Formats: sequence, structure tokens, C-alpha cells
Amino acid sequence: MIHPLFEGIILGITISITLGPALIALLQTSIKHGTRRGIALALGIFTSDLTIVIGCFFGASTIITNPTTHMIFGIFGGIILIGFGLFNLTRKMETHEQVEVINEIRVKKPALYRYYAKGFLLNISNPFLWGFWLTSALAITSTYHGNRIFVLLFFSGTLGTVLLTDIIKVILAKKIKVTSNPSLKLWVNRIVGLVFFFFGLFVLICVVFDIPISIK
Repeated sequence: MIHPLFEGIILGITISITLGPALIALLQTSIKHGTRRGIALALGIFTSDLTIVIGCFFGASTIITNPTTHMIFGIFGGIILIGFGLFNLTRKMETHEQVEVINEIRVKKPALYRYYAKGFLLNISNPFLWGFWLTSALAITSTYHGNRIFVLLFFSGTLGTVLLTDIIKVILAKKIKVTSNPSLKLWVNRIVGLVFFFFGLFVLICVVFDIPISIK
């Protein structure tokens, strides 16, 4: 089987190419206010992700205490992940779709902490994000049978990859033109949808057939 760290990296890459408010915020901030403030925003987003994952993980690890709840929540998590995938696969992108998530601050030299706070609040106030991380925590904890080391490795790979790719986006912000290309956004969302769909299917198969996850 694939090492949990690398499975987490795969999920992190998938999340990183999802075109949502956080990506638009990173690009806008980096272009308007520079790399340092873009990185501060990325760190705020990372901190909010970490906060949510820790809370969801400890909640999930206490819920899944026997084979019955392990299977119930594993199936539930897998179905939701498949649902996320189907949503992205069937979502239509309007040519005029625009998202504005960061308002320009009218100060000469905005402090870095302002952007850190913006990134944190932008991310943590997203109800979809809470649902996604809670579902992921339930599904992954169930898949690894509550093994905290495996779960820690998985989410370390996921969150570390998301942070690294966010910083890369910030550095290359002026060269990224994805957000202005509706056709490319459509195909990227379809790819993301496929990855989430098969990831959810993988979780269902592991839970239903009680396939152990081991590191070799």
C-alpha cells in the first residue's frame, strides 16, 4: 500500500489546484501588495486549516472506537467525498464568473499581521471547509482504524503540501492566468472532481471490505 504521507501529499495537491476564494485571495494579495504579504496570507490560511484539522481529528478519533462506528463513519465519509467529486464534475463555470474576496486596504504600508488575520478568517469562516475537513478526518481515521501515527502522517503530507503550493502560487502570482480562463477552470474542476471521486471510492472499499492499511 501507499505510505500515508504520500497519500496525504496526493490529497494536498488535489486541494491546491481547487480554484476557490483562497486561491483568488492569494493571487490578488500577491499582485497588489507583494510577495511578503501574500505569504502572510498563506500562513493565515494554513493556520486555520491546521486548527480545523486538529479539532476534527480529536473529535473523530474519540467517535470511532469500535468496528460498527468505524464502518458507519467510514461509509459516510466516503460517500461525502464522492459527493464532492460529483459536484466538481458537474459544476458549470459561467464565463462571467468572478470572485472578489480581498478588499484593498487603503493604507500606505499594510502590516503583515493584517494579511495573516485575513487569511485565517477567510478560511475558517468557510462552512464548506469545515464540512470537508470533518469528513476527511472521519474518513481517514476510519480508513486507518484510528491509528494516530498514520493519520498524523497523512495530514502532515496534506497540510504541508497545501502550504508549500500556496507559497509557490504567491511567488508566481504574476504569471498565473488561470483565474481569467473559464475553460481552464472548468477542466481543472473536472480533474479535481475525479480525484475526490476515486479517493472517496477508495475509502469505501477499504472500510466495507476491511482492507488494512500498512506501511512497507
